[in-house]
Amino acid sequence: MQRLSDLSPSIIWVFLFFTLSLSSATRQIIWLMSLAGLVVFARGPRGFLETDGVRKFWVVLACFLLPAVFSLFDAINFERSLSGAVRFLAYGFAVWVLLQIKIDREESHRLMSLVGAVMMLWVVDGLVQLLTGYSVFGNPLIELDSGQALVTGSLRMGYGATLAILSPFYLEALRRTGSGVLNSVLALPLFAAIVMSGNEASMVHALVALAGYAFILRRLESDAAVTSWLLSLLFSFSLAVLMGVMLSDTFSQSVAGQAASDAYKAFDYLPVIWESAWSGFTEHWINGVGIRGWGSMVVSMESIEVLPVSERWHPHMYALEVAVDTGVPGLVGYGLFFLFLGRRLFDGRPEVALTSLVVILALFPLNSSVSFYSYFNGNILFLTLALLIALDRDLKPMPELDPVNAPRTNSVA
Repeated sequence: MQRLSDLSPSIIWVFLFFTLSLSSATRQIIWLMSLAGLVVFARGPRGFLETDGVRKFWVVLACFLLPAVFSLFDAINFERSLSGAVRFLAYGFAVWVLLQIKIDREESHRLMSLVGAVMMLWVVDGLVQLLTGYSVFGNPLIELDSGQALVTGSLRMGYGATLAILSPFYLEALRRTGSGVLNSVLALPLFAAIVMSGNEASMVHALVALAGYAFILRRLESDAAVTSWLLSLLFSFSLAVLMGVMLSDTFSQSVAGQAASDAYKAFDYLPVIWESAWSGFTEHWINGVGIRGWGSMVVSMESIEVLPVSERWHPHMYALEVAVDTGVPGLVGYGLFFLFLGRRLFDGRPEVALTSLVVILALFPLNSSVSFYSYFNGNILFLTLALLIALDRDLKPMPELDPVNAPRTNSVA
């Protein structure tokens, strides 16, 4: 049987990212990989842990797994919290499969290009949904009473956020094909799709992604061509936001509590939800109410009476969700996670620095589209973090960017 390492690494990784738009496909694949990793661990724990990169992944995973386990002692809904903790534990075994795949610099460049192609398919999927009322995979367009439409594509509620998270890969793929100003026009559909998602947090997400991408690029290359490329991208983003002025009525009606769809009902009452989450944190600051437990807390206490909250709801802000669900230990782990990723933004290897930015965006503190502990967000975290570990392991430093490790040459007097 052909080994995974004999296949094209970029094809494997892009396939996994593409499954995000196939509902539960990514979830099922990760569970299968975790089963394989668990079998390997049972046969020989030492061999499992000696796989290059596994220990590092577990160290980062512990930032969320340990607070999740600690929160079980006072979990409001023990069953939901336990299932979430088990899922995070499964990521630690599933990563063994992905780390069997070796990736070189050429494959990493191909990976960015292919991810960019997949993202354009998602953008077209959103446009199809806008024009026909349904995405390619049958997800309906969300229409509000104001007559405005919110595009979700086949990624559903995570549409705008996912495009923003992976946007650095797409922008770098564009630049590698030629960083001319005209080429930046191809970034406009991506930014426009993020705006059409109707989620203000996703637009902030995209702006942070653009700023992070500019920081990395300017640090590694500071010539005039890079400056003009970044300015043209900023112009494209600004133009996309201006095109989204038509959504301003949707935002104002959302704030006024007039959204027509239950899917977006939560956004009508964000201040109330945030206040409830903060109160839950101050009352359970030691270890929280258990991951995925905030919804159960407000249902049992009836602390939000202005709308029918269910146990599946979340605080609609990652930072608050981590705080109320896992308390101070969760916030400490959250901070350590960003410290680990922030250091790699300064890596001399562009692929590692950009992937680090993508992982940071995956857990952006102000994200509100999906739950922090949801399957969808967990899938993105798992894939992007595993890719970062693999790139950090496999790509050698570039001498021109890392003079400390540059090969020495003999000189003659």
